[in-house]
Amino acid sequence: MAAEDGPPGHQPPQPGALPVVSVVVPCLNRAAFLRETLESILSQDYPPLEVIVGDGGSTDGTLDILRSYGDRITWFSGPDSGAFDAIIRGWAMARGEILAWLNADDLWAPGVLRRAATYLAEHPETDVVYGACRGIDACGRQVWFGPARPWDLRRAVLECDHIINQPAAFMRRSAVERAGGLRRTWLHDQDLWLRMALTGGRFDALPEWFASGRIHAANMGMAPPFVLPAKVELTRAVLADPRLPASYRSLGRRAISNAYVRGFSYLQPRDPRHWRLGARQLAFALREDPTNLPHALARVASLAAAVLLRRFRR
Repeated sequence: MAAEDGPPGHQPPQPGALPVVSVVVPCLNRAAFLRETLESILSQDYPPLEVIVGDGGSTDGTLDILRSYGDRITWFSGPDSGAFDAIIRGWAMARGEILAWLNADDLWAPGVLRRAATYLAEHPETDVVYGACRGIDACGRQVWFGPARPWDLRRAVLECDHIINQPAAFMRRSAVERAGGLRRTWLHDQDLWLRMALTGGRFDALPEWFASGRIHAANMGMAPPFVLPAKVELTRAVLADPRLPASYRSLGRRAISNAYVRGFSYLQPRDPRHWRLGARQLAFALREDPTNLPHALARVASLAAAVLLRRFRR
């Protein structure tokens, strides 16, 4: 059903009951993918599920799709500043003790919801559970695979590594609230993981495939003009956090340099504009820490290798 004011807030679970999972689907003009995304959620074998779609004011037929689901989902629509606005509003409406979000072009793997919710129920010490994530193109073909790597705060800070692939993550509401909730920033997932870690959160990685993230040209979360500066801003912010161990802060210049280098991962080698962006990132990285040259050049070499590999495959 459509909703402007959501249902009452979080309600404590009944003893012995399965925990309610609330997933928010942020959406803007994703009619081409939305139904497949919703079906991957609604087909889960897990009845205590709440689905909330936060639409940013779509004009492409998205609202017709949402209406077609009747009372199986809750949704709202209106202009916003980005996916983070939809997630924040949706979570405020939600009643689940386990929270997630799934972008409107991503997919959950079959059975993942029961696996994640059961794991959290059996491991009360765990705040976030996550699994492996596939990268798929617009046609659903796998183009990348990211195994679930163990959480490592040092690597997350000093290498600006997000570690957790967001579509494959499920978290306790209490841990999200303890960390201060989601923030309005482009790297809202990576920012949340760091703040959860700094407030004592525990992260458990499971080897199973949990989700698929869509990689395509319209995916703003992969757009270099937004992501590249956000990586550096996020690193500066976490280095300034007094909760961060002093030993990490002492390596701040290397961490900022690595944040610039991390931006190479978002460049498309076939786009000449991205090579110019890469040259600028390299210059900034070496300005922060000239001794980081070998690591930076290794990233440049990996980009060049990607270009050659694509040409060879043709």
